[in-house]
Amino acid sequence: MSTLLRVAEGGDVEASDLSAGVPDASGLDPDERDALVELQLWIEDRDIHQGETNYTRFKREWMRDRLAVLRDRSVRKS
Repeated sequence: MSTLLRVAEGGDVEASDLSAGVPDASGLDPDERDALVELQLWIEDRDIHQGETNYTRFKREWMRDRLAVLRDRSVRKS
């Protein structure tokens, strides 16, 4: 969640960040997998989001939505 938050708030992520944070994605639940996929797409689309402000804004908003889902889920579990 910290990497997702970092990107949602204007930061960036590298592939090495993801592989260090999630060495085995097979154990992720669907919500976590969705968030991971979005971060992977962010990395792959770096050239697009560096030049397209609307795209960047949309993707960061989507990440904030994913973050809200993950936070809401953790609140329900407690």
